[in-house]
This record gives sequence, structure tokens and C-alpha cells, in this order.
Amino acid sequence: MIINSTYFTNKSVFIPGVVAQPSIGSSAPSNVSLLEQEIDQREYELLLSFVGQTQVAELYDQFEEGGAWKETALQKWKDFVDGVVYDGKKWNGLRYAIGTKKVSLIAYYVFFYYLGQDFRTYSNTGMQVPEAENSTRQDPNVAQTKAWNEFIRMVGGNRNGRNYTFFTNWNGMGMRWGGFTNNNEITLYQFLQDNSDVYDNSFFTVPNASTGSGIINSFGL
Repeated sequence: MIINSTYFTNKSVFIPGVVAQPSIGSSAPSNVSLLEQEIDQREYELLLSFVGQTQVAELYDQFEEGGAWKETALQKWKDFVDGVVYDGKKWNGLRYAIGTKKVSLIAYYVFFYYLGQDFRTYSNTGMQVPEAENSTRQDPNVAQTKAWNEFIRMVGGNRNGRNYTFFTNWNGMGMRWGGFTNNNEITLYQFLQDNSDVYDNSFFTVPNASTGSGIINSFGL
């Protein structure tokens, strides 16, 4: 597993209780175990869409059972997962850290689906489902939208060989075609394109949200 539940403790993909253990004697699954199951499923399907089954199998074979790199791990997969600077460009990787904050495009993808399935309101005190009487229901669309759009921004391409970049103005977020996200930071799609002699990118597709492809808004459009 490339990421784990510790990637879901920062504000943008916050899920309460993901580092807490269940009560002794509890028969109910913990938030941690439910999230880990979701990570396993979504991470694998996402990697399949990027590099295909054969390369995913090779990638997973680079890890020890506990998730650490094997001593014999190939550098190309370390670069793919943990990032690399090449030709004056920076690929951050599928996972990286900013200080104590762990960031991963996989986490944004997992969060989008996990939150959608759970369909509850997340807060610092836990998960809540507002009562219909004398209250306004707060659906998770806004949080899902932000997570999905950040995922698309970091991935950056589609099967037709076009690369997304984003801009923001008074009218909100927009999308245009291009190669770079900002400065010398590049997207996953651009990294694979630049290194097509190392990775087989013929399988590359960008997964679609249930509402369509590319960026979405809180109405699912």
C-alpha cells in the first residue's frame, strides 16, 4: 500500500478517528479499518488506470509487506512514487510531505469516494448526519468537489494525450490545456510522457467522477 490512513488527518481530506483504535471488545469496524479497505481498493484501481496491470504488479513487488521499500527496489518506481527532479522539472510523486503534512493524489481520489459513500458531514467532533427537522442538511458535495478537482489538477492528463492546467478568477476555477501546473512542478501525466522510455504509458487514463470527467462543481457538473 502506497498510502495509509495517516494521509487523512489534514484539513483538505480530513476523516475523524482514522488514527484512533476501536474500543476494547468492540465488534464494529473502526474508521481505520474501513478506510484502509477503501484505500486498498481505490489505490489499486487508480494505479491500473495509470500504468496497467503488469506494471502495477512490478510496482507492488518493490515493497516489503509492511510498506517499506525493499533494498532491491528499482529506482524508477521510487521516482514514480516519491518524486524526482529531472531536466529542471519537479515531479512531486504520488505521495510527498510538506512539513508534517502528508499529501497524495491517491488520498484525494480515495477521499472523494469514501466521503460519497459515507454521505455524512465530517467535523472535528466526528461524523454527523443532520436531522431534517429544524435543520439544514449539509451534504458532502463541497468537500468532494475540492478533493476531486485537486486530484485532477495533480494528475493532469487524459487518454487523448491532452494535459489539464487550471486557473482561478472571480468566476471560480477553470481548466485549460497545457503542460505545467505552476512554475516547474509537473503533473503525473507529464512525468509519464517525459519518461515514456522508462514507463509504458499506453494504458494511461484519467478516472471519471460519477458525474463526468475533468473538474466538477458542487452540483456535480
